[in-house]
Amino acid sequence: MKKAMFVAAAAAVLGALPANAQVFTPTFQSTARGSDIGLYLSDGPGELAIEGIWRRNFGVGDLGLRAGFADLADGVILLGVDWRQPLALGTAPLDVNVTLGAQGAFGDVNGVGGQIGLAVGHTFTETPGVRITPYIHPRVAVVTALADDADPQLEVLADLGADFDFSPNLSLRLGVNLGDGADWGIGLALRR
Repeated sequence: MKKAMFVAAAAAVLGALPANAQVFTPTFQSTARGSDIGLYLSDGPGELAIEGIWRRNFGVGDLGLRAGFADLADGVILLGVDWRQPLALGTAPLDVNVTLGAQGAFGDVNGVGGQIGLAVGHTFTETPGVRITPYIHPRVAVVTALADDADPQLEVLADLGADFDFSPNLSLRLGVNLGDGADWGIGLALRR
């Protein structure tokens, strides 16, 4: 009962926060690490965003750099960076990764944000030549609109997604947002 009251109170407080410039596109951060380069479409910010994302393994984690364009106002440039690192928590068969990220929108509408979260999922390999990794990626973000000198706002975000890896090196990635911001995203990546 106390937990339900806490969740309801948190939702009421977060729902009362003023809407801010949404800078986050879907993260496409499943629990399956890898080095790849991809092209992604989503519906935010604005009506349509297109991004290129380059990811590379570095030691125990992987680094992602993203750049793109969104049709918000007269257009904005999207720039971002993210980090994903597996956690050894003994949660098999689920894989858990901690994620960090920052993203900004720059143009007629400006905004920046940082986020931290957990990606939880599992990779299924029953079909030869195909790996499927469904995941959920809840996170907490701080977002601010630069042009309005607005105060930073706390946002709770979550993506539900799946990676479909086909032999020898192609991935189809899908993401659906469970909160505010971009509602959907889809992309293709070439794994190295």
